[in-house]
Amino acid sequence: TVPDETAISLRNNCPQWGAMKAAVRTGGSIRFSACAKAPRKPGTNEVLVSVRAAGINPIDYKLPKLLGGPVAGLDLAGVAVAVGHGVKGFKEGDEVFGFAKSGSVAEQALCDGAKLALKPKELAFTDAAALPTAYLTSLQALRTHGKLQAGGSVLVIGASGGCGLSGVKLAKALGAAEVVGVTSSKNAELVKAAGASRTVDYTSEAEMSALLSEGPTFDVVYDCATGSGKGEDYVKAAKAVLKPGGVTVAINGKLGDWMRLIFNMQPKGRKIMLTKQNSAELGELIQLLGTTGIEIDSLHELSEAGVDAAFDRLKSRRARGKVVITVMEGG
Repeated sequence: TVPDETAISLRNNCPQWGAMKAAVRTGGSIRFSACAKAPRKPGTNEVLVSVRAAGINPIDYKLPKLLGGPVAGLDLAGVAVAVGHGVKGFKEGDEVFGFAKSGSVAEQALCDGAKLALKPKELAFTDAAALPTAYLTSLQALRTHGKLQAGGSVLVIGASGGCGLSGVKLAKALGAAEVVGVTSSKNAELVKAAGASRTVDYTSEAEMSALLSEGPTFDVVYDCATGSGKGEDYVKAAKAVLKPGGVTVAINGKLGDWMRLIFNMQPKGRKIMLTKQNSAELGELIQLLGTTGIEIDSLHELSEAGVDAAFDRLKSRRARGKVVITVMEGG
């Protein structure tokens, strides 16, 4: 049943009805609120989810309130508590994971039924919440845009972050014969454990020079670092190691890169991409990866201290895997 809004408001010591705990966009930052407005009841093709855990991504703090909405977050895992007309494949009580349309870092979230998938019982809520954006992005980067084939070779730049680690794991799951990760030496073992054949330390001039001296080696370069916010630029390096006919797929870029994407004018051999949220590929992630071994950097509670710590960790760009906020017991 739908959680009673009055009970939630009273539990949170909030003076207004229909309120909930959430991470909200305010004054250009993201802050915890015990009195965020709860989502409306689900309409056609919508599902209301009682959130158990929410994964966070850089896009959450980069998007302004006007575009991202008042509540932060895209990724969630939880329990369906109300199902709107026209929704197929879900019923009240189902454990689900996927994308929120009303913000995921909250006690409740409204979701598009076409952007959710059933969560296997053996998959922890925290692990499921780590999957949607990072892992779906990597799957589409490698397979849809990179056209990775079994036996191919992949270079993952920025291999220890959420997208980087998921890219390493999925490249192996898709049958790549060689996966090389560009990361710092302190994260080398983590990246190798995820499936990398070897790693290259980006802080070592000698190791980077050795990589470039190999010449056109890779079928796909998955660039998770260029344009991340501190001047990273691996465009020339990616081009130097890409085989003829290969593709570099980037998840960040400059304004010009995004404009070329919008107007379908991207240069041959390098693409910047946007993730297409959909339930079919969410389900496919489970088939490819199983239900264990999802790299979680850290878990934080939905509280003032927890929200601050989670986004500070994410912004530090030192997270090894995914940062996840636990919303209710059971995560």
